[in-house]
This record gives sequence, structure tokens and C-alpha cells, in this order.
Amino acid sequence: MRLTTILPREVVHALDKVAQNLVSVGFNSFGETSLTKAATHLIKSRGKLLRPTLVLLGSFCAGGVNNLSLSAATAVELIHTASLIHDDLIDRDELRRGVPTVHKVFGEEMAVLSGDLLISKAIELSAPCGELAIRELAKAAIDMSEGEARDFEVQRSKKKIGVEEYLEIVRLKTASLIGSSAAIGGIVSGAEAKLASSLREYGFNLGVAFQIRDDYLNVLGLNLDKPKSTGDDLLRGRPNIVSALTTEYDFETSLKISRDLNRMYVMRAQEEAANIGHCSGILTGYSRLVLIDADSL
Repeated sequence: MRLTTILPREVVHALDKVAQNLVSVGFNSFGETSLTKAATHLIKSRGKLLRPTLVLLGSFCAGGVNNLSLSAATAVELIHTASLIHDDLIDRDELRRGVPTVHKVFGEEMAVLSGDLLISKAIELSAPCGELAIRELAKAAIDMSEGEARDFEVQRSKKKIGVEEYLEIVRLKTASLIGSSAAIGGIVSGAEAKLASSLREYGFNLGVAFQIRDDYLNVLGLNLDKPKSTGDDLLRGRPNIVSALTTEYDFETSLKISRDLNRMYVMRAQEEAANIGHCSGILTGYSRLVLIDADSL
């Protein structure tokens, strides 16, 4: 299933512009330095752009894509990229998007600073988007920090967590920014509070489904985003939906329930999409991409 067959042409064209903005992002008058090379290392290995896509979809569903939508979409991807750089350092991962991680190429100190630089650039880009959008982005970033801290504490303690604690980490670390991305898109295009809330809830459920899918593929050794670490969530004690379920069920049953939970959260996203009028069909179609048996985003 191709994005161009699901997304409106306006969103596809805007997403191309965001991708171009990301590759050409500048940092004051620094030019190309060790720090800027480190900051753009992952950006050049284009990711799924899930969060920018949701910003643009949110805008499309509100009043249409505009220049603020592009700035906001770029900003959320920079926040996301910064979190990946820091997460990879904490987790000691060696590959991301098929290339060596930032700390492996540029060193740990530069990895920390490059993440900080991307966050700072995201603040600059989001400044024209208005107080509500900035608050939305800031809240998600705070949630992500807490989620990563809890993730790290679980790994360090080597304790097995159940589904409830797992889902709380996912809510903070992953789903918060994905939900806020959709809401921010609506906000910068004039969405009223009810529509922004529906977009946030749609994105949130999509985010949980997305993380469950990612975990499921990791356990089966099918996660091509991080090929060297795929399959080792269980060995390294990382929070993972399958390991959380194995506290109560055998492995095969845990895999089945993981698929069921993934489908349930996609259905919740689709139920929320039904409240968003003319965009319901588009949002429903997009949500199917995070099903476990769907093609990768």
C-alpha cells in the first residue's frame, strides 16, 4: 500500500517539502561543522516521517496545509530525531535506519550536543506557530523524556513488567508525540478545541498501535530499521509488548494477543477518525498502515 494512494495530493506535496526542509536545515551561520554533521546524520537517512505526516493530515482536516504546517511538521521531526540520537546513546545501539548511530560515528559527547541542537532548532521553527501549538509540542517532549527514563530504569533493574506498565511507557515515550503531531497540525490551521482533541486521540491510538507493531517485528527479527539490534528486546530486557505478555502467557499466545492489541488500537483510531467528518476515510486508510500485517510506513 503506497502513501500516494492514501494521502491527499496536497499532503503528499507538502511532505516532499518537509523532507527537503529537513535535509537543508541550517543552524545560524555555523556552516558545516562537526556538530551540524552529527545533527543531520540521521536526517539524511530518511525515516518514516510518521509524525510530520500526521501534522500535515491534521492541517488538511482543519483548514488546509499552510506554511505554518510545514514549519510545525519539520519541528516535530527534529524533536523526534533528537530523541532517537539520545535513545540510541542510552541503549548503546549501533545502527539506526541502516546506518551507524550518531554516537558511534561522532562520539557520545557530540551525540548529546547534536540532540540539543535539533531541539533548539525545533523551538525556533515552532515559534511562529502560536502558544497552543508550542504548548502541545512542549508537553509531548516532556512526556517523551519521562517515558525514556522509565524505559531505562526497567532495563537497568532487569525487572519484567506487565502490560499496564508497558503501555504507560508507550503512552509517554511514543504515543504522546504522535498524538500531539496530529493536534498541532489542526491547531496551526485553525482547528477548534474539539477537532484538535479528536486529532490528538486519533494520533495517540495510532502511536500505541505503531509501537506494538515495532515490538512485534523486533521479537521476530523483522525490524529492518535497526537490523543489528532486531530480535534482542527480550534478551536485553527492554520494554516490549511480547515480553510484557509473557509474564502471564506462553510465547505463542503472547504473539497472538500482541496482534489483537495492535488491531484494537488501530480500530480505536478509526473510531476517532469517524468523528472527523470529511477526513474520516483518509484517516482510516492511513491507520491501516500500522497494522502488523501491513506494509511498512
